[in-house]
Amino acid sequence: MDKGCMARMSAAELDEYGEILGVSTAPAKTADEKMRLIERRRARTASVRALGLDLEVPVKRARDKRASDLMAKADITDAEVEEVMRILLGDEQMADVERACTDEDGTVDVDAMALAFAKLVTSDELKNF
Repeated sequence: MDKGCMARMSAAELDEYGEILGVSTAPAKTADEKMRLIERRRARTASVRALGLDLEVPVKRARDKRASDLMAKADITDAEVEEVMRILLGDEQMADVERACTDEDGTVDVDAMALAFAKLVTSDELKNF
């Protein structure tokens, strides 16, 4: 969420937003304190192990509407799966996954890529943010 917009929210609005995120803002007395609690929650990361890699997924990326919209498609393509992974992981970690899926002759193992995707989207740690 845009920090400028969040800064203009009332304490009651921040309480509502915090509730949706699963974070109690009740201990915070001011809107600024509530905003800090929310930002701390969204800054958390989940660790997901896949293909011998320890991947870090920030909460805010796991809640990205672009990824959610793509994953909700009944006919998601391989390119869209890769885009979801790129949204969740960022360019650097996605490059690590691509290297892990690539044989020495340059062949990219689609099954290994599918396994990495499955590990990401079925991760208990990501589900329990």
